[in-house]
Amino acid sequence: MLQPVIIRPAIAASPAQAEEPAATSAKTQDNATAPDTQASQFQDLNAREQALAKKEAELQALEAQVDEKLTTLRELEIRMQNLIDSAGSIQDDKMAHLIDVYSNMKPKQAALVLQTLEEPIAVRILAGMSGRKAGEILSSVRADRAAALSAALTRLQTGESAN
Repeated sequence: MLQPVIIRPAIAASPAQAEEPAATSAKTQDNATAPDTQASQFQDLNAREQALAKKEAELQALEAQVDEKLTTLRELEIRMQNLIDSAGSIQDDKMAHLIDVYSNMKPKQAALVLQTLEEPIAVRILAGMSGRKAGEILSSVRADRAAALSAALTRLQTGESAN
């Protein structure tokens, strides 16, 4: 027969022994999961670093494209300015030729044509002529038109703006 005293200490020792292996296995699991967690975190960091490097490379490529487009735009701006300057020069040459043509016309003929032109053009033509020639032409223009042209010519020469 079994003695009850012996059984009890064995049962009493059993939970302590059961806790000890459980604690040992928990420690072993902690040690086992700790490297797994660190490896996982390391992989996450590597993935983030690679994503950031990729984004940085994309940004650098975009920056290069923007720089290239800016360079192209600056070149186009210079070309456009040269074309504008060229057009202005051509326009000035044509206006000088037109002034020469009107200056060489008889005053009455020039007056008939100047009356029909738009005021800004007629004023520029008159402004480019000698005062004597412009006066001869204005004397042959209708009185109301001559007054308007004279006022506009005065504003042009004095730098006043039209009211």
